[in-house]
Amino acid sequence: MKTLVVYFTESGCTRRVAQTIAEATGATLYELKAAQPYTSADLDWRNPESRVNREANDPATRQSVKLADTSVPDWDSYDVVFIGAPVWWGVAAWPIDDFLTSNDFTGKKLAAFVASASSSFGNESDVKDMAKGAQWLGGKRFPSSASDSAIRSWLESLAL
Repeated sequence: MKTLVVYFTESGCTRRVAQTIAEATGATLYELKAAQPYTSADLDWRNPESRVNREANDPATRQSVKLADTSVPDWDSYDVVFIGAPVWWGVAAWPIDDFLTSNDFTGKKLAAFVASASSSFGNESDVKDMAKGAQWLGGKRFPSSASDSAIRSWLESLAL
């Protein structure tokens, strides 16, 4: 089986989990980038006028967040896809929504992961539903300090 790990990150915590998954599975790693990159000011959750606060508070604004590119080279060749994101306001960061809704997951197995210091993976079922045609393997929240062994243990539980 050919495996892909797709992820969106701003602080780097999700990248570390994605890299561990890719190393453990021999997967190709692919980082998603927002079409309009987030600045430090955009990510300031303490500022009620920051971009992420405005997006979090207005679902219509969230839906308009686009990625620089939603296509992965050789997409049709992948059998298993992992998708990862940080948790923003209790949900997987919405920039991944563009990737999930722009690709056909028919015939692919999909697992999702999020990285967060304390928040839960509040929209796991939404992530599953956006990936049309996917065989859902499940989702997992990892703390920011997740060990490689904890990540590998989750992978083993998926029985790929």
